[in-house]
Amino acid sequence: VITDFGCPFSCTFCPMSTTGYKLRSIDGVRDELRLLDALGIHEIFFRDQTFGVNRVRTEALLRMFREDFPTLRWTCWSRVDLVTEEYLRAIKDAGCHTVMFGIETSNEEILKQYKKNTKQEQMLRALGWARDAGLKTVGTFVIGLPGENADSIEKTIRFAADLPLDYASFNVATPR
Repeated sequence: VITDFGCPFSCTFCPMSTTGYKLRSIDGVRDELRLLDALGIHEIFFRDQTFGVNRVRTEALLRMFREDFPTLRWTCWSRVDLVTEEYLRAIKDAGCHTVMFGIETSNEEILKQYKKNTKQEQMLRALGWARDAGLKTVGTFVIGLPGENADSIEKTIRFAADLPLDYASFNVATPR
């Protein structure tokens, strides 16, 4: 299920940064979830590039999930620089069991170069909050971005192994 389309962030390694950003109506999301519920589907992957960008709208979505779909269980993507401890507890209370974070690399200069602009400190804090909230975590990594070398890739792999992740996904950078 997609509750919004595109991405409001400008990470230059990701093609979604060029698609624009649109929100679906909450009523439209509710109708789709009702159909899935009627089909007996209670496990959802919210495929938004970054679930929870618009906090007011997200609170309305979470309230709808809790009130209208109490058996809904779900997974979503988010960003380490977007989440708070309260937000992670709120999505857990609304049925989320797993949150995926694009960690990308341990190299903060590469993150800055590609306009991701996240820091290791934010990664560690977000993953700790997620664990405290009872959420499973997935970290996704991009290997081989221009500007990386064998040493920086190895550092990212070691960094990933040391993070409190339940799962990790390594993806090879692909030119577009």
